[in-house]
Amino acid sequence: MFTVGVSSGIFGAAAEAERMQYAGLSRKAQYCITKGVEFVQIDLESVSEFKEPDLKKSMEKVKQMNVSFGIHSETRAFGVEAAELDSAIETDYKLGHERLFEILNKSGEIGSNYVLIHSSESEPFPILERTLQPSYLVDYSGRGFRDFLNLKENQHLIDWVLGGKVEEIPEKIFEKWKEKKKELKEEDLKEIVKSQDFIWREVIGVSLPDAIRRRIEDIVESLEMERGESLEKLPEDVVEKFFYPRIKRRIEISVHDFRDGFLDYLQSRSLHYGPERTAYFITAKWMEDQHDPLWHNIVESTIEYFAKSTGMTKEEWLRKEGIEKKSIDDANFRDRTYLWVPAVSAKYIYGHLTTEKYSDFKKTIKEHKMPLILETPMAGRGREEWLRLPNPIQMYWLAKEVNTQAGFECLGIAMDFEHMLSIKLDPELVIDCMPEDGGKFVRVIHAGWPSPLAPAHIPIPIGSEQQLYLYKLLFKLAKKGFGKGEENFYIVFERGGGPDPIQQSIIALREIVKYLEKDVPPEKLGPEFYGVETKGFLSPERQKAIISEHALDPLKGLIIAPEEEYTFLGKAATEKGAPEKWKKEELK
Repeated sequence: MFTVGVSSGIFGAAAEAERMQYAGLSRKAQYCITKGVEFVQIDLESVSEFKEPDLKKSMEKVKQMNVSFGIHSETRAFGVEAAELDSAIETDYKLGHERLFEILNKSGEIGSNYVLIHSSESEPFPILERTLQPSYLVDYSGRGFRDFLNLKENQHLIDWVLGGKVEEIPEKIFEKWKEKKKELKEEDLKEIVKSQDFIWREVIGVSLPDAIRRRIEDIVESLEMERGESLEKLPEDVVEKFFYPRIKRRIEISVHDFRDGFLDYLQSRSLHYGPERTAYFITAKWMEDQHDPLWHNIVESTIEYFAKSTGMTKEEWLRKEGIEKKSIDDANFRDRTYLWVPAVSAKYIYGHLTTEKYSDFKKTIKEHKMPLILETPMAGRGREEWLRLPNPIQMYWLAKEVNTQAGFECLGIAMDFEHMLSIKLDPELVIDCMPEDGGKFVRVIHAGWPSPLAPAHIPIPIGSEQQLYLYKLLFKLAKKGFGKGEENFYIVFERGGGPDPIQQSIIALREIVKYLEKDVPPEKLGPEFYGVETKGFLSPERQKAIISEHALDPLKGLIIAPEEEYTFLGKAATEKGAPEKWKKEELK
């Protein structure tokens, strides 16, 4: 069943004279009463709004007015700097989880139909390198990342970062040093130490092979000073007896130091530039190795979207981008973070819904029959295509995984076409690329004039191109399951400002819903869809007659006519201009 509603607006954006009507959730909930709808999406500006005096009693009165509501949770658009669910920073993970848990509980207690959050407004991955963060990292379930790597089944991830087993690397390096001695170069060690240097450069500033080479160089110089002679001038037996055991030991210590130092880095309160990237890189490798459904489905569907957006097949697009392997080990794939970061972001959100370390979201959601809804996010200018989890296709796979694990509809999706346009997503192509049942988890639509300059929130004129555009999108989505089922599906106009922020939008949306329920294809929409009656006072014939009757009204009082043409010459006409200027031959 489709339910049309409006958003309440926020206290922070209201004019001084209007602020009283936004001072609290109960007052916001009453906004819809005079707008022709019985559903309002309440914009939550702060978790402190749940401390409103007698809130439960006030909201009961609202429901007695036959008004139902959903909660749009805090967002940066409202000026709230709340922690995001896809953060790998321990403090953000913990605070974000606890804050949303409180919002879910409070929303359920007052009878909300859903709680909606933006999927991700975290610092975009590509610009984390200029963002200072503590490097106390956690895995997707909130467990310390160091503990996650130290699990027996995850030891291979440390080997992957190091480029080999810590027990085997030192011997291989030492043999290479014996061969090259002072001629040992970074490239020589790269043949042995196949480390992930895109990570090591984040941690120590150089590649791991180069760091080890420098350590060896230091010990050789130190031993030469101790012997008082350069290595080349010493007899081979002295080198073997004096240098070999010390250098071999130094290599062993160095490799272990780098390994332990890396693990310490993952659990440090010191500030570094973008350590969250390290957690994302390793989680991506782990998901890939585990054949995680989120990894496979999100990566594949994202590649398909970008391929279709350029008119190519997936294979053609991958060749064009130079991607040989859909793996974090492939540099071209790894550099295109928009292909795989959404999978890791989704895994962290999944972790919040399945973790045993923190409070259980699912229990609250199930108790109040109040799904958590992920909305397509909105980015600031210059960050349009960098968000971590932007595409509803990606959210579909996350919702499917969470709901399968939970055994009930725990997670839903909200599509905001204005937001999608603003982050350079084509809504029509997104819907086309969704699976055949891709619309079934879409529980909320934010509908407004589809402007790419979000947040525009411009009203929808009845009979407009914007109304038709929205209908085409929703008709496509309905073919993929949107609105099919016993649940409520919400189509919400998010109001802007001004004296009449709604205007004809509700009428336009009601027309959309009426024809969606009749399953009328866009090309077969009649004039009634556009607000044109086929009979009676508003019929086209009657309207044409009225137009013809009044067509010359704008000319009243503007024409001065001469006597010989119209058989009169008024005094006012004589005073205003000489009749001889209006001779017929002069007007030809």
